[in-house]
Amino acid sequence: DLRIPLMWKDTEYFRNKGELHRCAVFCLLQLGAEIHDTPMVLVDRTLTDICFEGAFLFSEAGPDFELKVELYSAGLAGGPAQGSTPRKLATRLSTSLGRSSGKRVRAAMDGGPGSPPGNGGTGPLLLPTPNVPGPRFHLLAHAVLSLAEVQDGFRTHDLTIASSEESSFWLPLYGSMCCRLVAQPRCMAAPVTSGFLLLQPGAEAPSGTRLFCVLRGTGLLCYRDPGQAEGGMEPALTIAVNKETRIRATEREGRGQPHGMAVTNRYGGEEVTHTLVAESQAEAQRWLEAFWQHFYDMSQWKQCCEELMRMEVPPPRRPPAVLPRQGSLYHEMAIDPADDIEAVTDILTRRAGGQAPGTPPWLSLFEEPPPRGPASGRAGSPSPPPRRPWGRPRTLSLDA
Repeated sequence: DLRIPLMWKDTEYFRNKGELHRCAVFCLLQLGAEIHDTPMVLVDRTLTDICFEGAFLFSEAGPDFELKVELYSAGLAGGPAQGSTPRKLATRLSTSLGRSSGKRVRAAMDGGPGSPPGNGGTGPLLLPTPNVPGPRFHLLAHAVLSLAEVQDGFRTHDLTIASSEESSFWLPLYGSMCCRLVAQPRCMAAPVTSGFLLLQPGAEAPSGTRLFCVLRGTGLLCYRDPGQAEGGMEPALTIAVNKETRIRATEREGRGQPHGMAVTNRYGGEEVTHTLVAESQAEAQRWLEAFWQHFYDMSQWKQCCEELMRMEVPPPRRPPAVLPRQGSLYHEMAIDPADDIEAVTDILTRRAGGQAPGTPPWLSLFEEPPPRGPASGRAGSPSPPPRRPWGRPRTLSLDA
């Protein structure tokens, strides 16, 4: 969370006096090419802090990072009258003027027989669209955070005020913000290297033991087999690796080539050395280079490598929910002209809870007329063609 305290005057906050000053604010956080923004918050004198909830993750930060935090604000002034439409304006004019004058103004704006000759009585009088500008945000305060401000806990940081009290977007800031800035270097969270090493005879292994070792964070974790490391089990032996640890290459007897390493730590007032032998010269060189790189990374990240800091991963932003389309009864009717009446009856039955409605009075309009007998007169004269039902059978509009 990011909290920015406010410093209202006594008469504004406690006595609730003076003009109500309201602003919309949000924060912009930038680290290199990565930019995140917070949700917008409305602030007035009823709040003592500006609170932005949630966590922001920057995945490409180096030890020389600079996190820029910028607070933007826009003053909110005016009411709903700014967005009056021409029809609302016409209503106000017609009610504020006299009865006869108001009718003429309303007729001129709506269009009709009473419109002026210039309008021709064919269309409404078009008024210019009111020019209502949107909110304009200004930089209210900013800060730059670096590796020195990293701490596993909430901490107060200084803010540089970039506006004056005369500005419409101004807010009474204390000049500080409170947040939790943590860093998790890759050398602390992910394995640097791993492989088999032979622990030479000593107090932990009197006869020598072949162990699967993983260099990660502040320790060299030694397991009996790779399965224990992959399963997250407790290591059989943990050798501390920190800024006080010393690494020395060991050579094979009589050959003068690096074959392993000696890891020395001081526990209390006593030095403890663990000698680890690699399976080959190339493997020993690979381990030595991994240790040297690990020590360099720890020296660059400083306090971030003393212990693994807990980091919250923000959930992905959800897209706005799409509301289901609310169709009317007319849109639900995909009716074939051959069975118009049956389809409409089925829809009404479903809406009535399964009870079939009675015969509607308009059903007779769609029924075929009864066949007539042969006309008196000439025998065998053709009968007139049947008349089509009245109306448009393909389009039915009902109010249910």
